[in-house]
This record gives sequence, C-alpha cells and structure tokens, in this order.
Amino acid sequence: MLTRTRKELHYQYRSARLAWGMLRRRFIHCNLQVTWRCNFRCKICDFWKIPYDPDDELSLDDIRLIGRKLNRLGTLIVSLAGGEPLMREDLFDVITILNEENHFPILITNGWFVDEALATDILRAGLQEISVSVDYADPEKHDAQRGRKGAWERAIRALELLHKHRPDRRNRVHMISVLMDDNLEEIEPLVKLAREIGVTYMLSLYSWNRGTKPRRLPDGHVTEHLLALKRSYPEFVTLTSYIERFDQAIAEGGIGNCQTGRLLMNIDNRGNVARCTETLDEPVGNILREDVLDIRDRLLARQAGRECSQCWTSCRGFAECLYTKPRLRQFKEFLISTKRR
Repeated sequence: MLTRTRKELHYQYRSARLAWGMLRRRFIHCNLQVTWRCNFRCKICDFWKIPYDPDDELSLDDIRLIGRKLNRLGTLIVSLAGGEPLMREDLFDVITILNEENHFPILITNGWFVDEALATDILRAGLQEISVSVDYADPEKHDAQRGRKGAWERAIRALELLHKHRPDRRNRVHMISVLMDDNLEEIEPLVKLAREIGVTYMLSLYSWNRGTKPRRLPDGHVTEHLLALKRSYPEFVTLTSYIERFDQAIAEGGIGNCQTGRLLMNIDNRGNVARCTETLDEPVGNILREDVLDIRDRLLARQAGRECSQCWTSCRGFAECLYTKPRLRQFKEFLISTKRR
C-alpha cells in the first residue's frame, strides 16, 4: 500500500493531469460498463430487461489494459457504470487498478449492497466519489420506482455509512436524483435530508431516448425553482450552468451541439467504445484490440459529423458546462463540490 505521503503526491499528480486536460479541452470523462447485472427493476431504466451472461464482463486484466490505454489520453474521471456496479465481487480490485493507472474512479449505486465493510473497502481502494440514487423523499414512491421494497431505507443507510467511513474529506459522497414528471416537489425535502446525513446533493435530468422508456420530463418551467434551491442550500452542488438549461432541454427534448465523443466517451462490457450510453449501437472501435489514439480520432470525427440534441444528462452536462461562460464560476463550483468539508 502507498504511504500517506505517496498517496497525497499521487492525488496531486492526477489532479494536475486532469486540470491540464480540462484546460486543453481534452477527454475528461469516461463511462465504463463494468456489469449489466442489477438487483433492481427500475421503471426509468431498461438495461435490466436485456438477457445478460454474468461471465460476459471485463476481466481485471481487461480493466488494467483499458486504464493504461486511457492514460495515454490523460487522467480521466472514470465512472463505473452498470447495471449495479456493486454486484461485482471484485470491485475493490477494479477501483484499485484504475487508481493505479492515474484515473479518478467514481460510481453511482442504488445502495442496496452497502454495509460497514464495503463502505470502508471501496473508499480506501481509491474511489474518489460515490453517489447513491434517491428520487423521492417518500420511501413508498422510491421503492415503487425502483421495483424493490426496502430500496429507500437501504439507500439512506448506504449514504450514512459511506459518509461515516470516508478516509479523506475529498472522497465525496452524494445523494443523486433524476428529475422527472412527478418529483419536482420532492427535491427540497431530499436536499434537506442530504444535509441531515452530512452529504452533498446532485441532480440529473431524465433521459428517455435509449430503449423504449416513456417520456417523463417535467411539464413546465423548473429552472428558477431549482436555482432558488441551490442558492438556499450549499449542499446542492450541481453546476449552475447545467441547471440553467433545464427549461430549454425540457421544451426542446434536449440540448444541441452535443460534445460526447469529444469530452467524454462510453466503453461497454466488451470494450466497445461509443460516444455515450445513448449510442451503444454506434461503436467506433474496441479499446481492447485497437490503438486508443485511433479510437479517439474516430470519436472526434463522429462527434463533428453528427448533430445530436436528444438529452441533457448530468454526465454530459458536467463535462460541457465546465467550458461554458463564465468559466471561472464553473471551476469554482466544481472545486466546491470536491473540496475538503
């Protein structure tokens, strides 16, 4: 294990490389599907509906190869996606490998599998940030949405444990919600709940384009209401520039000039690389078998040659909003969301 001093130097090195990538407008974010397995049956997701062989997952050797190849692009925020990432029994090793390859691993979980031991292990392995999904302040509504009784209670307990076992205050723990057509009034109670637990709060706008999910965007204007909440609660750390475009995204079904393929990418469980989770059926190459710089060039060409305005999800919004004006505000808010507190 690295000594405390070496860990700090490694953190600063990765931070500097990530900042350099941001300044140069290079890739800064990668979604990595470590599993499609899931123990929930969420109404707003259709990944669990697809037949899936648990053996058809990236091995640890695959993860190391991917981490090493991505390292040629710079230090990236690597979001361990699913499915439910915590269903991988070797997730500790996945996190450790990506950390060693100079990336910042993060993940979103439903919280079901988090206990004292897991909360301690994954954070000490080098997980930089973990978000637990909670879409309603009402436990019954959340359980119904997630398709599993007890889901809300487990999610709240997960947030408490993860907050308790943070080895460093820079290991961020968020409550995260998806804004839909029936939970706008739930957001303030959820922010208050996050504050009580001691964690921060983030929000993403629902996207229905992948699969056959129903359109469930809010009806009407929401931006001013959400910005007022952000001004009132410092725990609400979603970037202002991301929230400012919610009304436009709702009215138009998304935001144009999509930068997926330029600032962020998606790698599935077989190593196939696409611009995002909405374009899994449009891969540009396989990172396990091909040169990452060739794949990067194909992603850039695909992004430049195709107009897309079909979503405004948080992974896309985070990457793009860091480059919108006023940039100083975006970087300040980003630092606040990751600072020691």
